[in-house]
Parts: sequence; structure tokens; C-alpha cells
Amino acid sequence: MKKHAWIPVWAIIVASILISFEYGKVPPSQPSMIEVLGLSYTMQGLLMTSFSVAAIVMGLVGGTLIDRFGARKIVSIALVVSIVGNVLSLFWTSDAGLLVSRVMEGFGYGAVMTGGPVIISAWYAPAKRGLAYGVWGANVGVGMLICTGAANPILAVSDWSGMWVFALIGAVLALLMVAICVGMPADEDRQDLFLDDGSTVESDEKHGVLWGYLAPLPILAALMFFLVGGATDAFNSFTITYLNVALGYDYGAANLCSFIASIGLLVGAVIMGFVFAKAKDKGLVLIVNIVLAAIGLFLWFSIDLPLEATYVIAFFIGCVLGAAPTAFFAVAPMTARSKDTVGSANAVIVLGQNMGTLVIPTVVGMVLDASSFMMAAMVMGGVSVVALGISFAWRSIYRKKMAEK
Repeated sequence: MKKHAWIPVWAIIVASILISFEYGKVPPSQPSMIEVLGLSYTMQGLLMTSFSVAAIVMGLVGGTLIDRFGARKIVSIALVVSIVGNVLSLFWTSDAGLLVSRVMEGFGYGAVMTGGPVIISAWYAPAKRGLAYGVWGANVGVGMLICTGAANPILAVSDWSGMWVFALIGAVLALLMVAICVGMPADEDRQDLFLDDGSTVESDEKHGVLWGYLAPLPILAALMFFLVGGATDAFNSFTITYLNVALGYDYGAANLCSFIASIGLLVGAVIMGFVFAKAKDKGLVLIVNIVLAAIGLFLWFSIDLPLEATYVIAFFIGCVLGAAPTAFFAVAPMTARSKDTVGSANAVIVLGQNMGTLVIPTVVGMVLDASSFMMAAMVMGGVSVVALGISFAWRSIYRKKMAEK
């Protein structure tokens, strides 16, 4: 079965990209929803927030369920719920109906995001996870790019519901990928918690449900993801506004710069996958990446350079910011308390990611309303500096953990 490991691993990676259409379908559909449904700005925000909250809840609950019942079963059930929610929203288009459907859609997204790293780590030893984790770390970015690219032709011949049908097709395909292709290896073949020297970790005795969630290393990784990932979301959210409003670029140039930064996010994620898989000192890799991220975030809303130079800088900042999620997802299987709590450890890290998405861009937006882009840059860089301090603590604890093996 080992020689066929790429089948379940790449199936869950493709499924994660497909289900991220549920996340990415809303922003390009908003003008049509305002025109057709009379959607308010408050409801626009709630459609994204309710989805993220559902994903957080499913991530936390799903971690334990995956550990106990298996990834394929739990992820498949959650994807069915997403599909039902998507269909429901096409017919129940009131504010209440849309909110209920978004909660249902968030369950499938949260389950896939929690289950994916569990499946990758079960099939691949650490040294072989590079490309898989690199692409996994970029899954939402790839999904957003696909949604953005599909939006114009779809909305040219349809209203917002066209994007909903597009996302529905993605969710159905994701379910088929998981149900048909995703499975876990036999216990004796599982690669979870293999150390860099190839030695294995013995199974632990049974513990309570919370034991897996309270592992210190995943909690620290989640805090770093909350800060750096949230700052990255703020970078993505306000870059076009900054270039257009503050620097006076036209929308085409601003959108192109944002697109180039998104390409950088994908490139950085893949590169980090290989680097993190091969590096002996995982903590040092995290530290260097966060230092570069902090520098980029401090500087981004302060630059005023020729357009071509701005494109280049946007690409490199995107590379640095895109590398971080890959590293955070990769640490879960290496820092879980046992092979039976990998799902719980990953759930904690996904929680940090989603909470950062909810909180940090909102804080940066409030700063922009009250002050300036310069102050927003200070906030984005500042939270990354806090993450840097946490990374030193993470490295110290991780090295001690490895020394005890």
C-alpha cells in the first residue's frame, strides 16, 4: 500500500482546493447579491463570519472525531452537510436561509482542513512530506485564485447563484475524491510522529478527550498562526485599497499587484514544504520565516516606489507570508502527544488559523478607520513580532522534546 500513498494524499489535497470554493465564492458574488437580494453590508460580513465560526467548531470537534472514527468517514459526512447547505441556499434566499446554509457549508470546510494534515502525516514520513505540505499550505490560495478567475465569465451569464452552483460542483467533486480515494494505512504502516532519524514513537496509554488538545507545542503553533496568519489575511484584504487609495494606482494595476502577491503566496508555500521537511532545526526555520514576515509587514504599507518595483516587492512578501502556513500545518503530527491525537493537535492549529482570520483583519480595519496605513502596518508587523517571541519558546520546547526521544 505504501507505493500508492500518493492517491489518498493528493486526493485530500485536491478536495481541500475544491471545498475552498465555498469560502471563495462570496466576495466576487457580493455586488450581484446586493442587486438581486438586497443584501446589506452587515449581511455580507456575516456570511463570511458564520462560515468561519462553523469551520472553527467543526475543526475542534472534528479533531477528536477523526482520531476516533477515521478521517474518511468524518470528512465525508461533513462534506455531505456542506452540499445540503449549498443546495438549500439556492432556494432559501432570505437572510436567515443564507446564514443557515453558510454554517452548514463551513462544516465541510472545517473537516477537510482538519483532516488533511492528519492524512498526509499518516502516509508520508517527515522527509517525504515536503511537496504535499507545500501544496496543502497553499490550498485556500489556489481555491481563491480559481474562484476569482471563474467569477467574471460565470457572472457575465448568471447572477450570484452561478457562483453557488460552481461551488456546489466543487463540493460534490470533493466528496467523491474523499469517499473513493482517501483512506488511512494499516497501523503498522502509519508514518505519524516518525522522528527525523526514522525512529518511531511508542503509542501512549488512553487519556481523556482534552489531553490531545492541550499539548503545549500545537497550542504555541496555533498562537503563532493566529498572529502571522491573521496579519497575512489583513495584507490580502487591504493591499488593493492601499495601492488604489493611498498610492493612486488604477484598479487594474492594484489588482495585478495583489494577484502577483498571491502567486508569491503559492510559491512560498511550496518552497517551505521542502525546506521544513529537510531541515533538522524546525524551530530555526520558523524563526527566520517570522522575522522576514515581520519586516515585510512593517514595510508594506510604507512603500511608495515605481510600479514595477512594487510588483517585485509584493511577490517576495507574498513568498514569505505564504511559507508560514505550510510550516504551521507541518508541525501538528510532529508535536502531537501520540499518533492517536494528531487530529486533535491539528484542530488546535486550525483554530488558531481561523481565529486569526476573524480577528486580525478586523482590528487592522478599525485602525485604518481611526488612523492611517502606516499605523496599520505597525499593527501587522507588531503582531508578527509577538509571534516571533512565541517561536523562540516553541523551538526551546521542541528541542527538549526531541532530546528526550
